[in-house]
Amino acid sequence: MIILLGGFLVGFGARYANGCTSGHAISGLANLQASSLVAVIGFFIGGLISAHVLIPWLLE
Repeated sequence: MIILLGGFLVGFGARYANGCTSGHAISGLANLQASSLVAVIGFFIGGLISAHVLIPWLLE
């Protein structure tokens, strides 16, 4: 159930942001866009929080 919810949120976020994390990281950073740099840093921080805090808490 958690994986299904996570997949839905990733798809919703990609559609809402008019792109995906890979698009921001590859194309945006290649064009030296500051907004893509901020987005990629946010994705990285979100991933770290999920991996080290949220997932262990959910799987207790």
